[in-house]
Amino acid sequence: MALSGDDRGRRSALRLESTLDPVLGAVLPVFGLVASGYLAGRFGLVTQASSAALNQFVYAFALPAMLFIAVYRGSLEEILSGYFLLAVILATLGTAVVGFLVSHLSQASPAESTMRALNASFANTGYLGIPLVTVAYGERAALPAALATVATNIISFALAIVCLELFVNPQPGGVRRALSGVARSPLIWPIALAIFLVFLQIKIPLPVERFAILLAGAAGPCALFAIGLFVSQLSIRAGAAASWQTTLLKLVLHPLLMALLAFWLLPVDPFWAKIAVVCAALPLGATAFVLAQRYKLLEAETSTGAVVSTSAAVVTVSLVMAFFATR
Repeated sequence: MALSGDDRGRRSALRLESTLDPVLGAVLPVFGLVASGYLAGRFGLVTQASSAALNQFVYAFALPAMLFIAVYRGSLEEILSGYFLLAVILATLGTAVVGFLVSHLSQASPAESTMRALNASFANTGYLGIPLVTVAYGERAALPAALATVATNIISFALAIVCLELFVNPQPGGVRRALSGVARSPLIWPIALAIFLVFLQIKIPLPVERFAILLAGAAGPCALFAIGLFVSQLSIRAGAAASWQTTLLKLVLHPLLMALLAFWLLPVDPFWAKIAVVCAALPLGATAFVLAQRYKLLEAETSTGAVVSTSAAVVTVSLVMAFFATR
């Protein structure tokens, strides 16, 4: 039976609504928490000292617990998903190389080009990615997001630290100190411990597991709120003109490279490939600003990149997730 124009219109509207519901249901609460943190910081409801304490709690306790539980609940076969990790590593390195070359062409120093390479490729998978994909796709999305966090931290962040030690502070033992700091990172060792336990098929005591689960439950809300607080304290005026290139590479080139590798060039599980692309579409990780401050390098530009990319990611991540919802 032929449908009238009104019927077709209503069906199209229902299809669109069913497509957008899971996207809006995941994106709006997540970025709503970010906005809450931003407003709390802008209106002085939460002080800068409180912001630092919340960030430290998330970084040192809640987020490591979330990463540990996500990996601990996975199987050895999932954890050793070589093609998935290869896609994440290649897409991250490819974007970083492009960011370095674009900066180098503007006569920037090697240290500045390294910082811009990090700004172009360092996705906020830990603070933002894991809570987002868990809300959108369920608990099974936490494991690939956690592994993407490990790969991002080891390849992008750790490599940037080593390069900056060589370019900015070329003292004997600088690389060794940098690598030692990366190994002690609370975003690395909990995952290494979980992989070790899964490999040996060791079960942790139930009270310990429940403690980790309770602690992990605080990671998402606190991390998202902390991002908003962090952004509220940055200046978006200085460096605005300089940050658009790395922001464009981060939000456009990085997910495109990831999609090319995960969906077409490498045999990655489709669900894991989707998580990889969503994580690659995330904005610049706030911890990049920590490096900029530590090395006194492109601080205004990096802070602006964090602000601009986080704001723009509301649109770009929604578009990516809406695209997957129609597939």
